[in-house]
Amino acid sequence: MMCIDVVIPTSKNVIDSHYSICYTVRSILNQSYQPQNIYIVENVFDTGVFDIISLQFGSLVQVINGSEKSNNISFARNLGVSKGNSDIIIFMDDDVIIGYHNYFKDIAEIMSYNDFCCGARRYWISTEWYKYLSLDFQMNHNLQILKAKSFLPHSIERTTGNRNCSEFTYIGNFGAVKRKIFYAIGGFDEQYEGWTYQDTDLMMRLCSKQYNYEILAYNNMFCYHLGHPADKQYYRKINKEKYMKKQIEFNLKFNHNNFFGRFDDDTVAVVTPLSI
Repeated sequence: MMCIDVVIPTSKNVIDSHYSICYTVRSILNQSYQPQNIYIVENVFDTGVFDIISLQFGSLVQVINGSEKSNNISFARNLGVSKGNSDIIIFMDDDVIIGYHNYFKDIAEIMSYNDFCCGARRYWISTEWYKYLSLDFQMNHNLQILKAKSFLPHSIERTTGNRNCSEFTYIGNFGAVKRKIFYAIGGFDEQYEGWTYQDTDLMMRLCSKQYNYEILAYNNMFCYHLGHPADKQYYRKINKEKYMKKQIEFNLKFNHNNFFGRFDDDTVAVVTPLSI
């Protein structure tokens, strides 16, 4: 079976975020098929992650200093990838909990005949999740609490009326790609600042090259997203402009609704030309 590396970027203070990254790592270590390496890339100074992760998990997890380009999530992910050599890279965010213990084994099998995958069902839990969970609980007990407290959104963007597909994981949130494909496509674009649109950009480029992919939701995979306050409006505006400009340069439009599945209002392919 193919070997796996896991890459998790973080820019949160570990105490202020209620140790969310520890729950993420515990859900990885709960998997029946273990990764060859788990890399956490600390994307800003003084998060406290190194001390906490070392205390909680010892040598099972490697923390990498990725503060050279502070808050550049693409740089952090690319740096994490560069440290390993496994066939498959699984990307996760520092607030994602994997639903069941067999997912890494299933992903390794899926990736034997696909180039990348993502799109697990993403259940959300409120920003007060830390009142219900505990690192003292067994992971399976925490998962039962998450199951009872979380919900699956079906959201509409008010400005456009389009679905935002927040009930699925994008490739950086919880997804996988073959290492050779990741390098062939150029990795995550480090021109994007902060968060948002890096995942969409990478998925667009993968689809434009017609790489094969699988949607994890249709393999009954899901995860939990631990809610937290976030102000992404500044980066969202900047990155959206860069993303739109890139689509013009590529002369294509990435219809991500169709990427995740066929819905009632879909009339076009996943990737279509902007002009004929």
